[in-house]
Amino acid sequence: MAEAARREDWPRTIAEFEAWHARQPERWEFVAGQPRLMAPGSLTHTIIKGNVFTALTGALEGGPCHVLVDGAQILTDDISAIPDLIVTCSPLDLSTPAIAEPTIIVEVMSPWSEADDTHRKWFSYRKIPSQKHYLVVAQDRRVVQGALARERSLARALRERRRNRARRSVAAPRARPRL
Repeated sequence: MAEAARREDWPRTIAEFEAWHARQPERWEFVAGQPRLMAPGSLTHTIIKGNVFTALTGALEGGPCHVLVDGAQILTDDISAIPDLIVTCSPLDLSTPAIAEPTIIVEVMSPWSEADDTHRKWFSYRKIPSQKHYLVVAQDRRVVQGALARERSLARALRERRRNRARRSVAAPRARPRL
């Protein structure tokens, strides 16, 4: 996600951001009090996101949950974000892109989005009562990092898991399309 230079006329609240964003031709997020331009995903990013979608859809098949990709929005008092994938087990309100009760939030991390994905967004996501899991999938190594909503810090949780040898390291889905 690219971060543009701070401008004085930029929105400073979620309400201001939502009104401002409706007039923009690009997709933006509002993270840590600042608008952030969303960079287009690389081919690797797109493949990983598709693989995670396929895995989650298969795992949740037959249940009440929906796996949403591209366009579903997390909107709270302090963040407006469009994660790579959202799982919700609540009925969908098709009149809005905002998902009121996300259960799982997934971000496919790139080098330029790492600080937002592992810190800034996590601080906002963990406040959502319905959110149970937050997953960050690396593009440059075959690793999925995860945290439970009750954990205060994603980085601290990961350090503790490594230290206690209880950290679960899951290979990222293959970054090559299968033909």
